[in-house]
Amino acid sequence: MSVAWQQFATTVWQIVSESAFWVIASLVVGGLVHEFLPSSRFRELLNRKGQGAMLGAILFGAILPICSCGVIPLAISLYRSGVRLGPVMAFAAATPIINPAAVIMSLALLGPQITLAYVTLGLVLPYCLGLIVERWGTPLSAESVAETPDCCSGTPVCESTVTPASSAGLVSRIAAGLRWGIADLGPTIAFYMTLGVLLAGLIAAFLPPAWVDSYLRESTGTALLAAGVFGASIYVCAVAHIPLVASLLATGAAPGISIVFLVTGTATNLPELVALYNTIGRRTVVMYAASLIVGAMLAGVIVNAWLLPGFEPVFDPVRSLDLVDAGERLQPTIGNVLSLVSTAGLVALAGFGTWRWVALRIRRRSTAGGSDDSCCSG
Repeated sequence: MSVAWQQFATTVWQIVSESAFWVIASLVVGGLVHEFLPSSRFRELLNRKGQGAMLGAILFGAILPICSCGVIPLAISLYRSGVRLGPVMAFAAATPIINPAAVIMSLALLGPQITLAYVTLGLVLPYCLGLIVERWGTPLSAESVAETPDCCSGTPVCESTVTPASSAGLVSRIAAGLRWGIADLGPTIAFYMTLGVLLAGLIAAFLPPAWVDSYLRESTGTALLAAGVFGASIYVCAVAHIPLVASLLATGAAPGISIVFLVTGTATNLPELVALYNTIGRRTVVMYAASLIVGAMLAGVIVNAWLLPGFEPVFDPVRSLDLVDAGERLQPTIGNVLSLVSTAGLVALAGFGTWRWVALRIRRRSTAGGSDDSCCSG
């Protein structure tokens, strides 16, 4: 049992330390997006009818070197700035799946056939997911964003009544955007990410390794489902998990299993799902996760049965080393000091978010059933 808890602590630390910088950076960018996007032409582009908005969101996300945790603040800032759900969720799916470093690393370790299937699915699946959410997801105007600070929660500023002043100076608008991203959105994101990180740590610590080993090396529908659910639960970045997939292929895993794990392992994880579930909406996030898993499974079946039957991995050491080196040069490197500072900042935001969540519920219980002369009553 002590070994399991050590594994739990190691997993939690790994997720937080690897994603902290990108989460903080995304909060900063998300705050600026929230401040400047409503009055920009970029919002008009993302809200255009037709295929342009969806394709633009996917291609924009595909070039960003951000993991599935880091994309959360950006997606939520786009959502709260009035961008349609379809492009937002397509962007949230495409960003962690595809980036230049991951594609080159995949070519080096998985080969051109798996890489082609991986890139194709990484572009097509977010597009289909965006269409599904656009058609059946809950519209922005009808969706109640959970835990948004308002005049009834004790927060001095009611966000829904604040509109960026176009006449404000650039510096003041930047400061307002950073304040919204870090102080308003940050604690909420960090709190729900904490819940997801703890769940992911428990899965990593107590899921039997023999179960993972047996299911991820089969090619049945059950194995594809297991790979999809397992990939959607754990946290891996687009580059770091490719060696794991290569080791699975080398030991006899079906190519469809690798495709499923490549997509679901990067596109989503429990910290992301919990955060999105409580900030964008339950129905949308259920559709998001289900579409990713089912779509990846269907792709896995197609790869196993028709595209790559009898696939055998071929490893070229010299070519692979050159490509791995090129991929590592494209992947941004975060120094130890910056990583520790970002981790401390994310932990502080999580602590503040937890305190705010507890305080809000205490306040609601104390005022339940009583009369209220505040803005809630009129």
